[in-house]
Amino acid sequence: MSRNATIVALIQLLVVILGIFALGIILKAEGYPDDPPLPASLDRAVWSPLVLLLREHGLALLSIPVGWTILTARSQNRRIIFSQDIWLIIGVIAAVAIIALFIYACTNRYAYVPN
Repeated sequence: MSRNATIVALIQLLVVILGIFALGIILKAEGYPDDPPLPASLDRAVWSPLVLLLREHGLALLSIPVGWTILTARSQNRRIIFSQDIWLIIGVIAAVAIIALFIYACTNRYAYVPN
């Protein structure tokens, strides 16, 4: 079981690092750190707070794989809250949630506020 946990932990780390790189590339292509391009509407476009949070503090998401790995390793020989199979499922769900978070941030870069 430890081999599977290692693979899931590496996938989680890879997802966080690639998500930060992808978000950085998309923001640089859109002109970050300057203001976003002006839309043809009456509202003012600003960078989404989620995008700015992930851009500035995205490396804090690395604590998710580290914490998950520690809890999974501690539960290998004894049950701590859940069995190891449940921890693997939680790890896969965490990786999918991180992917969804970065996809949402990459596709919804702007927030529109009234003038």
